[in-house]
Amino acid sequence: MILGSVCLLATGFASCSDDDLGDTIFNTNPSVDYLDKSSFTFPLDTFIKVNYNEPYNIRMIYRLEDKATDMSKNLTPATYDNSVDMAVLTKYLWYDAYKAVTGSEDFMKTYSPRIIQLCGSKNYNPSQGTEVLGDASSGVKINLYNVNNLDVNNVDMMNQYFFHTMHHEFGHILDQTHLHPTEFNLLSAGHYDASGWNETPDSVAAGRGFVSPYASMMQSEDWAETVSTYITADTLAWTQLLASSEYEWELKEIDDLAAYNKLLPSFGEYSLDTIGYFQPSESGKPHLYRRACVRDGNDHVVLGADGKPQWTHNSGIDGKAIILRKLDLARNYLKTYYNISIDELRAEVQKRTFVTNADGSFVYDRLGRLVNKLTYKQDDGTTLLDQLRQEVNQYKSLQK
Repeated sequence: MILGSVCLLATGFASCSDDDLGDTIFNTNPSVDYLDKSSFTFPLDTFIKVNYNEPYNIRMIYRLEDKATDMSKNLTPATYDNSVDMAVLTKYLWYDAYKAVTGSEDFMKTYSPRIIQLCGSKNYNPSQGTEVLGDASSGVKINLYNVNNLDVNNVDMMNQYFFHTMHHEFGHILDQTHLHPTEFNLLSAGHYDASGWNETPDSVAAGRGFVSPYASMMQSEDWAETVSTYITADTLAWTQLLASSEYEWELKEIDDLAAYNKLLPSFGEYSLDTIGYFQPSESGKPHLYRRACVRDGNDHVVLGADGKPQWTHNSGIDGKAIILRKLDLARNYLKTYYNISIDELRAEVQKRTFVTNADGSFVYDRLGRLVNKLTYKQDDGTTLLDQLRQEVNQYKSLQK
């Protein structure tokens, strides 16, 4: 590592010279970004300069820099076209959303990371069987992975890998400036699992008071996940999460799946041993996660007087109440320290992501899903994403 400038002196010679060598070929003013109009990447480089460097003093790096990554991983650069999409979408769904809610660029100028690096490949932890979706370094840099698999038609995928990750890592950055409330740490004390969180299904985590399995890893991740999940989860996903959190979930290991299915009683709308699902396990035996309810000595469901299962909560954990209390603490925290309404921010992100009617209500497709606003065909045949891409392509006219 070279620190600063070095001039080496010794008897009889010096490595520094007084000769006039003319102007330097290097950029001695880091605040000035020299752009090559003959370069194929000039449009994107200019867009980044105008929309990230100048207003926010941010570098968005899409040409993978080894020194800024985990050298133990085999990572690949992001493609140019996917980098274009990430650049315009990050501005539209993150920076512009905060600008709309706060009324200016000042908030992101103050708290935004200084570097956003895009990596084309996924970032796996083979020894742990996990995948790093993104990471932040001391509030200065955010790395985003899997850019080469960006699917603009799949909002869930984009949120999982990118926009949920952005808000998650940004939640950590804000937390480093003003520490989240101590009460938050106490709500799930004793239920965090640093080593087994990745084997916990979503519904089981929800029943224990966590918005995601990753939130059950430790208090700081719980905090960032609570904030980011509420902001990016659509109305249906958030409703389903809260519905799962109302039940306690139990695990049953099945020795013989075929024999088990033959013995499985049917209760009309209540199926798969009264609302449950299978997941593979390291033992090779199917794991059945099911809602806990009253059962007889044969492990069959005992219906109540109303003909429905009698749900139980032996753990004493009210998952829904805990999640909502965590959200309330996050809501008060963001308003107190940053004067930001998390509800307004969520609404802004949602309306930028999904198609809405004239009255502001969401549009649903024939399957009851919200409609992706980014790729929705407008009256003129174009999409919102086409318009966002044009913010980059407009600079092609300046190329040599």
